[in-house]
Parts: sequence; C-alpha cells; structure tokens
Amino acid sequence: MHYAALIIISLLTTVSASYQNPLIYEHSFAGTKGAKRESSSYKFKWPIHKVAIIGAGGGGLVAYREFKRMGYQVRIFERDSVPGGNWHYTDEVPQNAPVPNLDPSEADFRPHIPPSDVLLPYEENFVGIEPGKVLNARREHRAPKPIWHSLTSTAPKHNQELRELPWPDHTPLTLTQNHLQRYVRTFASLHEINSNDNSPNTSYNTRVERVDKRFDVNGREVGWTLTLRKFIETGLTSYKIQWWTEDFDAIVVASGRFSAPNLPRVPGLSQWAQLYPKLISHSRQYRRPEEFANQTVLVVGGSVSGTEIAEDISGKAKKVFLSVRPHEDSVFRETRNMYLSRVPNNVSIVPEIKFFHPLPIRPTDSSSGIQSGEIELINGTLLRGFDKVIFATGFRYAFPFLPQYHDVSLRPNETIPSASGRPQPLVTDGTHIRSLHLDLFYIEEPTIGFINMNLGIESFMYSEFAASAIAKVWAGQAKLPSTKQMWELHWKRVRDAGGAYGGQFMYLGSAKEAAMVRYIVGWLNEDAVKYGGHQIDGPSENRHQVFLVWVVAQFPDYNVKSNQSAFSVSGGSFGLGVEEQRRLVETWTAGRDDW
Repeated sequence: MHYAALIIISLLTTVSASYQNPLIYEHSFAGTKGAKRESSSYKFKWPIHKVAIIGAGGGGLVAYREFKRMGYQVRIFERDSVPGGNWHYTDEVPQNAPVPNLDPSEADFRPHIPPSDVLLPYEENFVGIEPGKVLNARREHRAPKPIWHSLTSTAPKHNQELRELPWPDHTPLTLTQNHLQRYVRTFASLHEINSNDNSPNTSYNTRVERVDKRFDVNGREVGWTLTLRKFIETGLTSYKIQWWTEDFDAIVVASGRFSAPNLPRVPGLSQWAQLYPKLISHSRQYRRPEEFANQTVLVVGGSVSGTEIAEDISGKAKKVFLSVRPHEDSVFRETRNMYLSRVPNNVSIVPEIKFFHPLPIRPTDSSSGIQSGEIELINGTLLRGFDKVIFATGFRYAFPFLPQYHDVSLRPNETIPSASGRPQPLVTDGTHIRSLHLDLFYIEEPTIGFINMNLGIESFMYSEFAASAIAKVWAGQAKLPSTKQMWELHWKRVRDAGGAYGGQFMYLGSAKEAAMVRYIVGWLNEDAVKYGGHQIDGPSENRHQVFLVWVVAQFPDYNVKSNQSAFSVSGGSFGLGVEEQRRLVETWTAGRDDW
C-alpha cells in the first residue's frame, strides 16, 4: 500500500483513540426536569412570527429554508444581485481597503440613511452620470466578494455539502469557486428564492442600513424596524436609490465574516497607501495572477489566503516574497504550517514587517512607484524593489446596520459596567464577536441570531444546525437559559479562553465544532419531546475521514506523522472501524475522486 495511505491509517487510529470523550458544551440547566427547567428559561418579550434574514449566502439560504418549513413569515435581504454570498465570483474588484482601518461600525460600509425630513418610502434618481460613476455606485452597494478566479475549496466536496442537495457523483473532490457558486444558486432555486424567481420573500440589490428597536404606543418593546436601501441601475448613465422600512419580530444576521478588510497598523504604511493606492492592496481585491506578470510582489500574511495567493502568482511574477508573522501559541499554527508547506520554492518566505520607511515624494515622476521604498523586517533586514504589496491579513467583524451594539473603546479584557445600564456590545475592535450564547444568540437581546460567524467550521453543514437551533428557540420548541445563566456561561468561556477576548475567540476547529453539533442535536431533540416539534438528525459520520485523506493528498510535503496535532481537528473516527478506514484509504490510493 502507498506510504501516505499507511500514515493515514495510523493517524486515524491514533485520533480515534484520543477523541472518545470530546469536548462537551455544558448547559447551565442540562439534566433538570420539567417545571424547574421551564422556570429557569429565558422569556421572550414578544411573540416571534415574522423574521428578517440579512444575507443570501449559504447560511442565509439555509436559515430561510428552516424558518419557512416551520411556518414563519420570512424575508431575505441581499445587497448583491444574486445569491451566493462569498461564492458569487466576478472580475469586478472591490474598492481599496482604507488605511488605517476604519471603526468597525463603518468598516464594511457607511450606512446611507435618507434625509430626516422625508417620508418613506423615498426615491432619488441620478441621471446623466458618467458610466464609470454608475459602476462605482453599484460596486459600493453590492461589494464584490473577496475570492479570486482560481480559488478552490479548503475541504473536499463531502465537507462542502448540504444534505438536501448532494453533489453529483462526477463532481471533482476539490471544488472550484465556480462549482460552489453554482451549487449555492441551485440550492436557492430549489427553494424558489433565486434572483430570477421573483419571490415576494426576497429582496436583492437591497442593503440593510439600520436595525432599530421598535416600540408600541405605550412604549413597550415589540420588535425591530429595518431601514432598507435598494440600488436600481436604470441605464448606462443613470440609476436610482429607493429607501423604505419593514417591521420584524426577529433578525437573523447571515452577512458573513469576510466584508471588513483588516490592515495591520505597521508604521509608515499609511504614507505608502496614500501615495500609491493602486500598488497597495488587500487580498479581497485579488482576482488573477496575470496582473502581476514580471513584477516583484510582497504578499503579507502566512495563513490560507496569503499562501495560496503567493502560490497562484508565483508562476507569473518575476519574484514573490511572503511575509509571515510567528504564531507560536496560536490555534491557527498547524493550519498555517500545512499551507506554508505547499508554497513553491521560488517564493521567498521572510519575517514580519517592522516598518515601511518613508517614500520620497515625487509628484512629477511616479513611474517607479514603490520600487525605491525600503521595508524593514523585525530581524533588521531591509527589502526594496517591490512593484506591488498585497495584504492577506484577514477581515474584522463588522455590522454597520447595528451601530448601537459597537463600542471600539473597550479593550480585549474590558466590559461595560453593569451599573451603567448600557448593553454589552457585540463588536469592539472587530477581532471577535462577544456577548453571544453558543455563538448564536445575542444575550442582551436574543431576538437577534447569528449564522456561521465562527472560524474553523464547515459552514454549509454547521448552518443547518445553527438555523434549526434559532428557529426552534424562537418557536418555543427549545428553551434558552435565563439571561443570568447565559451570562454565567459566557464569562466562563471567556475565562477558559485566558480571561480576555481576542482573535481566536470565535475559532472552533472541527473537534469543537463536532462537539457543538452533538450538543445542539441533543438539546433540540430533548426539548422537542417536551415542547413539541420535529427531531433532527446529526451529520454523517465519515466526513472527517474524508477530510484527512484529502489533506494528505493536498499537502504531500507536510510531515503528517510528526504533526498529528494538526489533525486533532478531525474530531475522531466517529464510529468507523479500522477496516472501514482502510477501505476509504484504498479508494483514494486507487486514484478515484468520486468517493
């Protein structure tokens, strides 16, 4: 048998033995019975029948399906012209990322509210506009997605699948962005909510500008009001904007994790970006390697995007440098090391950047661009001669439609004093989301739910269980702990994370993800017996074995045997015996890609 196959079998056996008792997510009243549990559960302030979903990516579409089949009135709002979320690829490039970063409350977009003295609905028409300005207005509204032409999935097709819509047998094991784009749109068509279905339950080209608490005539809280903005292109030189409001009982935020670009605060960077904005870019603007032909390029960031972009352009560029920051204590370290193992030999890996030395200002001679500029690394090395710099330094969490729940003044270990009467925020510096129960419900107001905000998850699979949990809780078919208990669980999680929030707070990884899914399934099914509703099935049991085999095939130069901690993300064998594992591996070694 192939040597790699022997490694996989050994690895699967080791991981299986190590994860017989995986992490358990405890519920503050798990195991209590009847009235005791009922009395300790959260009581919603108003009934929930009408739900708004923000975003028509995979998570938003799955949430729509779950809420519709449970009888809710549902509306889904998507700023783009079609469904798909991040998997809607176009050659259109996003606008330059701001340097330095904006406040998270406007880092994705600056909400555009109509004048205060007009009655809604309200419309503005723009006629005789230069075609380029019409395109820029559309681009700012829809926000082109941060994927590039050659991008492929970071997991095999079995881990990128909705159970309702299996991939055809002939589909390649590794999926392209085009596969995933068409797949998500197919799922939307299956539920008659594609952009060409003219469903009254969808509103495309529509951006949610504000979500505000709604009150009745007696001043009681009764739900939420959304302020909505629709972009309509009426011609090559004209467009119009429409604003209106709609009322809902609850909000599902499925707007994704990859909208607000993050650029590090490296001294000197602002001057470089100000002088040469077209030469300093964020990875969300990358599309094809041909634009870097015969150029010397610096890619900043050693995670998935940075390593894959460096690999992609290495065949076209004259020279590629990849700047990598050490992550010795990071949960992302092993994943990063795997991707670094695949970087071609003609890419030079260099340390973290310390300083961008000031560029000479030459208003009459900009032909050399940034080539004369010096970049100092943390080890003192000076680099120069670059044509372009790409920052693959990730994204920040940002929800501009919820500015009342942002507070940039708080440090990672700070909270708002309870005596102030102000709600704990959702977003501070943008590295994480705080104040959530199970990363799904906003503790301060559990009629706001979140889908697929964690890192290190199989988003298609996970969204099914997250959406079921939110839908069942809002229907009264599953119970949340009291507000006090949810906060106690949350603070315990913060303590377990080292006593402070940070960039790793929202990371699960497959072992914790699997534990969370098992918890959700057990919780919802137990509560369905008590409060009514359907039972839900857990995920298939072989997806993690498929993932392990795929990893070895994708990263042949990575030393799997000596880095087994990297595969603790697999979460165990999930019931597959050694012989089943052996047959799985033999299928791979036979060269088949349809398993």
